[in-house]
Amino acid sequence: MEEFSLPPITVLTPVYNGARYISTTIESVLQQHYPRLEYLVLDDGSTDATAAILASFGDAVRVETHANCGEARTINRGLALASHDIIGIVNADDPILTGLLHEVGRALGADPELSGVYPDWVWIDSDGAMIRKVVTYEFDLRVMLEQHLCIPGPGAHFRRSHLAGEPVRNPERRSSADFDFWLRLGSRGTIRRLPRTLATWRQHALGTSSAGCNPKMAEDKVAVVESFFARSDLPAEIRALEPQARSAAYHHAGMLGLRGAGIPAFTYFVRSFLSKPMWSSDIYHSQRRSLPHMLYAAAQPLSGRMHEAMGALLPERWGRRAVLEQRFGVEHDT
Repeated sequence: MEEFSLPPITVLTPVYNGARYISTTIESVLQQHYPRLEYLVLDDGSTDATAAILASFGDAVRVETHANCGEARTINRGLALASHDIIGIVNADDPILTGLLHEVGRALGADPELSGVYPDWVWIDSDGAMIRKVVTYEFDLRVMLEQHLCIPGPGAHFRRSHLAGEPVRNPERRSSADFDFWLRLGSRGTIRRLPRTLATWRQHALGTSSAGCNPKMAEDKVAVVESFFARSDLPAEIRALEPQARSAAYHHAGMLGLRGAGIPAFTYFVRSFLSKPMWSSDIYHSQRRSLPHMLYAAAQPLSGRMHEAMGALLPERWGRRAVLEQRFGVEHDT
């Protein structure tokens, strides 16, 4: 596809106190040299040096500033301000890689029926060094529901017109807003993977994903599935997945409870089991571990050897890396 025929794209970057990384991210977008780009950076009431850094880019970036209202409302505000139908959301600490916008433009420009696209990506540390490459799955709504797995990740773009007037972000789903969005869009349109490494996701202490486990995060996992199946426009084959989807959501909420205080892990594992018993032939493999997880959660109030004995029943890899692998796809060591 020739440069002049590439469709216009709006990239949104929400930022709050992002002085450490925002310059790198903005430069990564501008250096795409995409011919029909609107770049809108939304400053969500930053109190650090973010505003001064944004001003240093002059007219190259359109900056909108408002009182702090949170990421979800900031993104929804950006969508209302965007001039174009194709939208990308690039987080303030996750620079994109060379060629992303051209790949997005070619894919969406060639197929007007395509609702969204997403690339493979690189997991980086706080200094930008590569931890490993992540090769995502091909989009499959059934897999997303059955495994409680958000397949699209960083670098994803979508058509605003295919949302049927719904917001991009649900402010009530603070920790699961991406998953909620891609379930909604994926239920009504076609989503395609771009099989190239074109984006990054940064793990650092101040990032949202590193903020720790809390009861609200666990509640969100269940609420996302409940709200999805409360829709009246789901086809019968998708609605039939509800028991497994609920079981997976409860299982993942319980896993958070094993690492965060105040989360009723035992209750979540019991609900996972009751929603879809472990002897079901189509249950997701990690949920078959629910019994040892359940016992471990039940033993959490105890101390000493009893708690250690319960912990010994768990699979070795149930920490952060395993959760990321379940969430994002197959990871390849460098």
